Amino acid sequence: MRYLITLAARSAWNRRLALGMTMVSIALATALLLSIAHLRHDAREGFAQSVAGTDLIVGARASPVQLMLYAVFRIGDPSQNMRWASARKLARHPAVAWSIPLSLGDSHHGFPVLGTSADYFAHFGYGDRQKLRFETGKPFESVFDAVLGAEVARKLHYQSGQKIVLTHGAG
Repeated sequence: MRYLITLAARSAWNRRLALGMTMVSIALATALLLSIAHLRHDAREGFAQSVAGTDLIVGARASPVQLMLYAVFRIGDPSQNMRWASARKLARHPAVAWSIPLSLGDSHHGFPVLGTSADYFAHFGYGDRQKLRFETGKPFESVFDAVLGAEVARKLHYQSGQKIVLTHGAG
């Protein structure tokens, strides 16, 4: 038995470079696997918190993943809008407690524009169901009012009450 251990040790010493590279490869593969598992868990947690309170996303014909990614995270390209009559019909359904209509695809100086209703401010939450807050101003009251994100207002040097012009498309 002692002879086998000595033989194995000498063999390993003669192949020390290959053995070392193998050990490093196994260590890197294990670290990579654990890192991916950790990232996957964190991504799943973040996703679950982001869509908390959202039971159903309805839109015009598109890939379900594309619709969800753009409607919730503004990732990817917007799908076509559904007809307003269809959105209202769904909102009036007895099983629907509330709905938030979203119209996506327009922009203002490169920033995406989200067309919606006052229900957005009443029901939309982000993260762990945190409600939207206003640094200045308030939710819109008429069809021609707009609410800007604080970061967009700072970057474009806008003040509350200032008039803006929107463009159609992503330009």
